[in-house]
Amino acid sequence: MNAPTRARESSAKPKRLRDGLGFFGTFLKNPGSVGAVLPSSRYLARALVGRLELQPGQLIVEYGPGTGPVTAIVRESLPTGAKYLGIELEPRFHQLLVHRYPTMDFHLGSAADVTKILAERNLPRPARIVSGLPFASLPPAVQDAVITGIVDSVRGTHADFRTFQYVHAYGMKAARRFRALMAERFDGFERIGPIVRNVPPAFVLRYWGAK
Repeated sequence: MNAPTRARESSAKPKRLRDGLGFFGTFLKNPGSVGAVLPSSRYLARALVGRLELQPGQLIVEYGPGTGPVTAIVRESLPTGAKYLGIELEPRFHQLLVHRYPTMDFHLGSAADVTKILAERNLPRPARIVSGLPFASLPPAVQDAVITGIVDSVRGTHADFRTFQYVHAYGMKAARRFRALMAERFDGFERIGPIVRNVPPAFVLRYWGAK
């Protein structure tokens, strides 16, 4: 390992530790809004983002960026001329994201309002949506509102939606309810993983063909 690589890894470790502590603190205060104890690993983030083959002007939207582990992968992979918007409900995380990623755009609010947010910002319909939202922890009414927003924003396009569910929570009633609703609203489904190099291990769920 060369010196620059060691320096980058050394500087990254304190940031991961700070993010983990901050994430855990927010989880304790409001577990329903975070739904995880630790931020996603780079392995899960890469599986969630997938290959970004966006054309100039096309948009990727991220739900619940948190401390930005998935955002970092998007930034690395985003083609020239493509657009990004992160929608974050937690004010503390939103402030962190704006400071950490000054060249990227973030909205403080609910993903359920995605169509309104896109219209207000004069943005196109998404080519891809990636989500870190804790669907297995969301009340049914919130699940329904977010899913309706997803479908309304991508119906009639070739866009896909990607989220993840932890392996240990995959059989939970709310997790099964989410997958059943998504199966009703989308023609295509793929389960990727489990991503075992994440704490805890998780499946990536990909949907396309909104009805």
